[in-house]
Amino acid sequence: MQLINITSQPLKYEIHTEAARLEMNVPKNPQGTVKRTPSQMRIRTKDIEVRLDTTEMRASLNLRSIASWKQVWAQQGQQAAYEVIGENVQTGNQMQRIDDGVTIGQIVRQKMLQAADCTTYTTYIPSEGTEISWDPAQININYDPGSVQTEWQIAQNVMNYIPGKFQMEILQYPKVTIEYLGEPTYVPPSAAPGYVEE
Repeated sequence: MQLINITSQPLKYEIHTEAARLEMNVPKNPQGTVKRTPSQMRIRTKDIEVRLDTTEMRASLNLRSIASWKQVWAQQGQQAAYEVIGENVQTGNQMQRIDDGVTIGQIVRQKMLQAADCTTYTTYIPSEGTEISWDPAQININYDPGSVQTEWQIAQNVMNYIPGKFQMEILQYPKVTIEYLGEPTYVPPSAAPGYVEE
């Protein structure tokens, strides 16, 4: 007669795995930015400059400025003073030689005749011409050929590595159950609840 019943419960589990993978984002086509500076041409011109100086011509016509007249009058006054001084000196020298038979009346008469003497001469007016000077015309050309600049925007490859996974889930733990099928044995036998004494 079998008195012991042994029951075993095996281990139950589930394994979940996920493989590793590499994700890569492929960039779009490169983009370019073009900056263009247009060509330029700058032309600068300077017209001819003609200068006419009529100072000497107007002076020959006695069409002078106030400053020029002051200079002329100063020179004429100085010259007239020298001439008067010279004439007075000459007259004084002549008067000192009265003993040579020359009278004072003759000396005065000679001076009056010299003052009345007129000299005629021919001249052209204006006697001076116009001074002409000039600066030639100028032209400056500055050319800028322009430029073209290209900037490329190249995106980098983006890679993302995802590691693999290993997961183990225990659904049922192992177990051993031992069951006694017989009746208990009491010592002394009189301790049994249904003991009947013989």
